[in-house]
Amino acid sequence: MDDHLKPCSLDARLDNWASASRGPYDPADAVRIEEAWRRLATRQRDLLRMVYLWRAGREVICRRLGIPRHPWCRFELELASAKQALAGLLMKKP
Repeated sequence: MDDHLKPCSLDARLDNWASASRGPYDPADAVRIEEAWRRLATRQRDLLRMVYLWRAGREVICRRLGIPRHPWCRFELELASAKQALAGLLMKKP
């Protein structure tokens, strides 16, 4: 996927990355996401893996990662933080 011709949201790119083992996907972009994902902190990697690859529910993710389940904004903040860290790594050229 050429980023200049086909701009996608980070969520769409993460869905593409997760689709690598499920069906049609853009392999070049999935590789870029994978490389950046590997450089994330362990907790952020685990969170993104559970959300996008495993498609686990919020309750399961919170329990496994020790995120307080209430208020729900704690989960959303953790997820936003992981996405922001990934986006920052994607902006940097390795």
